[in-house]
Amino acid sequence: MKKLLAIVIVCFIVATSYIAYVITQRQAMLKNVAHHNDSWAVSQSVSEYMRLEHRLAAYGLGVESGTLDEVRLRLDIMIGRLDILQHGTLRQLIDADPHQQETLDRLHQVLTKLEAGVYGDAPLDVRAMLAEMADLDGAMTAMASYAAEYDAQRIDTQYEALTRLHRIYTGLAGGLIVCGISLIVLLLYHNRLLNRAHDGMQVLAADLRIASGELQVRNDKLAHAAHHDALTGLPNRMLFREQLEARIAARAEGIHVAILLLDLDGFKNVNDTLGHDTGDALLRAVAGRLSRLVEPGDLVCRLGGDEFIVLSAALSEREACALADRVIAEIALPYLLAEREIAVATSVGLALSQEGVGSDELLKHADLALYEAKRLGRGRVCVFRPELHTRILDRTSFEVDLQKALANGEMEVFYQPVVDAGTRAVSGYEALLRWNHPLRGQVAPSDFIPVAEETGIIQELGEWVLRTACADAARWPAPLKVAVNLSPVQFRSKALVQTVTSALAHGRLEPGRLELEITESVLLDRNAQTLQTLRSLKGLGIQIAMDDFGTGYSSLGSLRGFPFDKIKIDRSFIRDVTTGSDAIAIVELVIGVARNLGMATTAEGIETEEQFECLKRLGCDQMQGYLFGRPMPLGDLPELGETPAHEPATRAGVFLPPLSRIGLG
Repeated sequence: MKKLLAIVIVCFIVATSYIAYVITQRQAMLKNVAHHNDSWAVSQSVSEYMRLEHRLAAYGLGVESGTLDEVRLRLDIMIGRLDILQHGTLRQLIDADPHQQETLDRLHQVLTKLEAGVYGDAPLDVRAMLAEMADLDGAMTAMASYAAEYDAQRIDTQYEALTRLHRIYTGLAGGLIVCGISLIVLLLYHNRLLNRAHDGMQVLAADLRIASGELQVRNDKLAHAAHHDALTGLPNRMLFREQLEARIAARAEGIHVAILLLDLDGFKNVNDTLGHDTGDALLRAVAGRLSRLVEPGDLVCRLGGDEFIVLSAALSEREACALADRVIAEIALPYLLAEREIAVATSVGLALSQEGVGSDELLKHADLALYEAKRLGRGRVCVFRPELHTRILDRTSFEVDLQKALANGEMEVFYQPVVDAGTRAVSGYEALLRWNHPLRGQVAPSDFIPVAEETGIIQELGEWVLRTACADAARWPAPLKVAVNLSPVQFRSKALVQTVTSALAHGRLEPGRLELEITESVLLDRNAQTLQTLRSLKGLGIQIAMDDFGTGYSSLGSLRGFPFDKIKIDRSFIRDVTTGSDAIAIVELVIGVARNLGMATTAEGIETEEQFECLKRLGCDQMQGYLFGRPMPLGDLPELGETPAHEPATRAGVFLPPLSRIGLG
């Protein structure tokens, strides 16, 4: 439609422009026709010439009307006519025929000669002059006839041109009328389309209003989803932040903003053993209990995972602690989910707002308080105090020192002997890591090993211990063995077998002289990779021992399903073996099971002769403890004498996966 309207408008413009041009041409033609009186001008010139000749003849005959003044008047008129014939459009007529130019030249000579006679001093020869003028009469008459014929032709030509222009003008005018009618029709059609479009726009506007309402509802739902947890329906971390900042900014004098941060102890076990659906149901149940505990105006949020937080703007420290105790007691009550009774516990970190403390810092205070509560044990409330922050700074400094310890040569491998129960001869040594800090002194493994595991430094430490132990044992006389502790973290690495192989190759130690000790927690993840790793290590000729048997997750099925060579009985059973009948029964049971499965046994923590004799009588194969020797550096081992020192405490060559449990000794 737009293109069609544009074409019509362009046609209007072109037609109007051309009509203007045609009108201009028509006016020019009419002007030319008006100027086509040349034949009349020539005829008048011939008539004037005849009058001049008549007056000259009358003057020569002495007739009363033939005066000299009359001759002079006619002569002046004729000279003027001659000037007209020599200029303007008459000039074109004269130039068109050479004969006419010759006639005009003769006329000019005659008039010049007559003028000299009329106005000169010499007497005028009238007869001779009349004779000369008579000779020009025919030529002048012929000029008048030629001019009439020439004008008639020009007028016909101009008339035809005017007729043609009239036809064009008429056609254009008709075309403009048609275009005008077409334009009116198009405008009417366009107006109808506009009306139809307007009706459609009204319908669309109504639809848009409906859609806008639906969009607003959807936006409200999205806003709710953005600020609430999808699983529990509780406010999420984003809404908690907004509310915390608003309440801190608007708190009144003497009224604290209190936050209670908590997570669930044992939730991971629920997820792992009963499945994520049960875990989700447990989280919803916990959210419901927390929502019922708080007062109106308080906010219960789920920050993520099994972490919840309670925000209150009107609690004192005593009231907040009372609420935390109620939360701990309520969460600890059993849950009946999927026809199972489930029990979880929680600890609470409590932080109260202070002047100049922002939302991020307050949340950090609650996190530190929760960390301290968990460190003290389950089911506790810990209120943030400034000394907690100091303790964290000290821990950070401790971590920094631990990261530099290996590079600074502060780490050393000690060795504790393992003896044969029958002969008390040393059969090997267990490698134990020690840290000699330049300022802190001897740092207990129970202090730095957990930190190393949390921060990931254990990877570098474990690699160095394994490589150092293999290199040291290679210098010992055969068949002395070295035992190195591994961890469940290590078994999640597919490169463990390659790691051990590289350590053996680095130290040039025979595989049969290396014993790897793993804890029972490795067996929790009874998957194909764990079994394949154990079998691959056994395939290298390495001995595999289960450490701390009986303290955690032991089962006879574990001993049956995995290829162990030795069981190490934990010192907690050995301590009471001479005084407690139950301890003796457990140790005797373990030794009997191991013997029937073809596994050797090692008792840890032997400190007295009575313990030694008791374990020997029960049939234990090997023993280890202070009775036979404390952990000591390689060069101080009396059984080996002077042995070249092992490589310095720096990483070398091949990368090894982390050993997240190093022997504590």
